[in-house]
Amino acid sequence: MHGLTVRDVLQLPIMKEAQCLTQAGFQNPVEWASIVETAGKNFVRKNECVLTLGIAFQHDEQKCLDFTKDVIASGAAALVIATGLYVQTIPNSLIAFCERHHFPLITIPWYVRFADVSHAISVALNEKEKKIVQSSDKVRKKLLDFVLNGEGFQAIASYVEQSLQLPTIVTDRRGVIVTTSALSPSFADRWNAHLLRYGDPLYYVEEQKNTASPPLHHMNMHWIAREQSTLLQLTIQSAREVLGFLVIEWPHPKQEQGGIEEETFTLLEHALTSLALCFLHDKTAKETELRLKDDFVWNLAQGKYHSHKEAITRAKSFGYRLNIPYLCIVATIENGETVYEQQQRKYFSFDDWLDQWSKTLEQEVYLAGRTLHMQTMSTFQHHQLIIFLEVMANNPMESAYPFIELFQYRLHQKNPHLLLSWGIAKTCEKYAFHTSYEEATAALESGRRHHHAGFIHTYEDTQLDRALLALLENDELKKMTEVLLAPLLKYSVERKINLIHTFQVYSHHNCNVSKTARALNLHRQSLSYRLRKIESLTGLKLDHADDLFLMELAIRLHSFQHANKYPSSSPT
Repeated sequence: MHGLTVRDVLQLPIMKEAQCLTQAGFQNPVEWASIVETAGKNFVRKNECVLTLGIAFQHDEQKCLDFTKDVIASGAAALVIATGLYVQTIPNSLIAFCERHHFPLITIPWYVRFADVSHAISVALNEKEKKIVQSSDKVRKKLLDFVLNGEGFQAIASYVEQSLQLPTIVTDRRGVIVTTSALSPSFADRWNAHLLRYGDPLYYVEEQKNTASPPLHHMNMHWIAREQSTLLQLTIQSAREVLGFLVIEWPHPKQEQGGIEEETFTLLEHALTSLALCFLHDKTAKETELRLKDDFVWNLAQGKYHSHKEAITRAKSFGYRLNIPYLCIVATIENGETVYEQQQRKYFSFDDWLDQWSKTLEQEVYLAGRTLHMQTMSTFQHHQLIIFLEVMANNPMESAYPFIELFQYRLHQKNPHLLLSWGIAKTCEKYAFHTSYEEATAALESGRRHHHAGFIHTYEDTQLDRALLALLENDELKKMTEVLLAPLLKYSVERKINLIHTFQVYSHHNCNVSKTARALNLHRQSLSYRLRKIESLTGLKLDHADDLFLMELAIRLHSFQHANKYPSSSPT
């Protein structure tokens, strides 16, 4: 529905005796009517229909021309001159001037009251505005019905396409096509070729945000010039993020804002709102499905399903197969807070950063598994990425390591600073999800005692840790360890000399005094003094095999029980 134009004004009953002396400007929009006898700066508004009796210029042709020049310069829609009272005839020079400027010059008999003309234009403007609002509301309701009825993207795109008779597609935020064009099936190929050549469509959104010039309209619009046509890319967005794009193929060169009718703008505005609702609906549905999948995998890891049948039934609804061997792999982000500090301007908080990256990690698990033709199930819980990976039962590590290598490679492309540590289970029997998860967790924790961040540690590597853990269950052995090492710990605090670390290095070098002294950067005499001090404080003889074993066991149990997150160099 167009706004009121000069042509509409000429068709009003009150204007039946009017005569337009020029042949241009009939489509000029009319937003108001005013009676002006002396034109000047700010006397006339843009798109105003100016009515005059000609009192100021009457028979003076030059004054008449100057008056008209001022009216045209003000951006008026048309000039209506009453003839027969003050002005008898319109000079040919004035008609020619208006013709050259494509400006409507209209005459009306002096006895037609300007008050009646102004009132008629006002009524027509109100009627047009009412019809525009009704038309806009009709379009809005129609598009909203598509959303509520679940017809979604294709129905909205088709409605826009049919209304404009221009090829139309909808894409996601990366330019991947969501709908196709009925008017031009090859439009999809042309769009994909454009993406291949020019890349991410989000670039235009960022470019427009950073440009100093104002946008074409309150909608985010970007014109893309092509050889045979022009693409109009409109951004579909919510309050927080870009969701996708509505792309329309224009058959003619780029138009400025004035070249697109208000009716079209209204249609596009409502279409963008409806498409945003579709994207948000799909996003909510996907997030709900992902959350249910996460809960399912987490329940598997915790062993909460009481029967295989219950788990299998639940798995089928998510497209998972449980009747194949899975190996559990657990990973944790080691430097999350550091990476967040480097990127925090893009996120609301660390929790927001972690939430976004947990989704990215799970997506990369799926993509890596798909590349290697392996079924995967994953969830992110308590800062841990938990993965169940389809493996060959006879040699699961041949599946685990290539998967981790590919995952790490893909992750490095997205964020080269992110550092993950890994724990790999041993058990990969059918339905042994809880056992496999516990083994992977144990491997991860064991790796933290023996390696620096970024390690890959398997459950088979945890034999010593598991043995020490079993020994710590013995209360008598724990008490003996505390009594034996208490004097050494006290001495270390008082004298700032770590005798336990001294013994660990001594034991590591097979009790070789020379090698131990070099490792600790000590004189042999100083090392000998320390070793004698250990003997005097503990009552053990380090050259006696049984005492040496007892000392070694006590220190290993103590170190295991009080282990830091990662091993570090102790003071000597």
